[in-house]
Amino acid sequence: MSALILAGHGSQISPNTAGLVWHCVDQIRTMRVYDEVSAAFWKEAPSFHQVIDTIEAQDVTIVPLFTARGYFTQTVIPHEMGLTGAISQRKGRTIRYADGLPDHPYFQATIDRRVHDALQGLDRDQVTIAIIGHGTKRNQTSRQATERQGERLRVQGIDAITVYLDDDPAIPAIYTLTTRPIVIAVPYFLAFGSHTAIDLPRELGLPFGQTEAEIHGRRVIYARPLGVEVEVILDIARQVGSPLREVQAGSPWESFPKVGRDRLIQAVYRAGSMRFGELRLTRSEVRVWGDESAGVTITNPAMLRAWTRDLPFRPLATAKGLMGGWRVKIDDPLQLAATVETIYPGAIADWAGSGSVRSLAEVAARQTGKFAMLGALSLATQQHGVETICAGCVRHATWFDRHSPHDAIPCYEPCNYWMSQISESQAEA
Repeated sequence: MSALILAGHGSQISPNTAGLVWHCVDQIRTMRVYDEVSAAFWKEAPSFHQVIDTIEAQDVTIVPLFTARGYFTQTVIPHEMGLTGAISQRKGRTIRYADGLPDHPYFQATIDRRVHDALQGLDRDQVTIAIIGHGTKRNQTSRQATERQGERLRVQGIDAITVYLDDDPAIPAIYTLTTRPIVIAVPYFLAFGSHTAIDLPRELGLPFGQTEAEIHGRRVIYARPLGVEVEVILDIARQVGSPLREVQAGSPWESFPKVGRDRLIQAVYRAGSMRFGELRLTRSEVRVWGDESAGVTITNPAMLRAWTRDLPFRPLATAKGLMGGWRVKIDDPLQLAATVETIYPGAIADWAGSGSVRSLAEVAARQTGKFAMLGALSLATQQHGVETICAGCVRHATWFDRHSPHDAIPCYEPCNYWMSQISESQAEA
């Protein structure tokens, strides 16, 4: 069997960052080119470290959806996933790491379209193109892809500069790096997430929600982020030898992670009605436990994700307070597990006991950023974090208690959400 994992950053502010990744996952699942398809994130579930434990396939391909090779693609993802190079062997699996997205011709073609569209009706001698990358001072290679795009435009005779959200020159430097009266700002980002919707416009000085304004005596035009197409993702996967099958028309409920799937289906069929987190599972439908007013019938995972994750945005997928008013009619037993996996990504495998307990100290020891310091937190501070943060989650903090109650959904290690929350509380103390 073969599997594909799309690795993205995720967000605790906007659903759109991970939303782009899940949209690609949904599309690829309907193509039946892999037995299992999932996503993994730094900020959301399933995590980079956990996701492989949800997959049964022995040949796994990971495609990171980042526009640059940098801190996350070269350090965080390999470290969290235990990768040793383009091809890794882990627990009898072949894991392929397809780190070729930044070099794909799709991006230069998309940049060219953005620039061409924005230049329509303008005197190019009056215009500067500002390519905005993320950048990071933790890894200087992260800026290289952005710089290549700027250099490529300059070769074409277009006045272009590159600036960064988290490196130098910073975004506001645009107004000193060029004197031209028109600036077209092109975000070198994939998704319309928190960075592109909030951070970049703020740094540019754009009023909230506007894509064009007069700023410091310049006319500033803000272009759309790049996006990505599934054909590009599959092309990148092929470059690392991923064993794709021929495309067939399938259901969006197919090709979900398989670990724990059959056990969950059997448990529901034995019980007739079963509680999983805040869900009521039966052979014929899934709905929120105790919700008898489910008037909307969900027909696909994207629609379900919108109801349970986006309205309002739930950065922690397993947070309590799941919105009701919907149900999923189950036409196939596999759809039962797929529904649960859509709402609670990665939870079925943990419920089935596939993971192993890792303490905060163990998780902090594999961190390369600010979370590394959390390993020194006292047990009292950890317990307070469990009582305040974990109390709002349907999972049980097995990583702290070292055991789980019967039929609980274990949490085998502190998640990024917990780490972020406790880190902020420590900074404020």
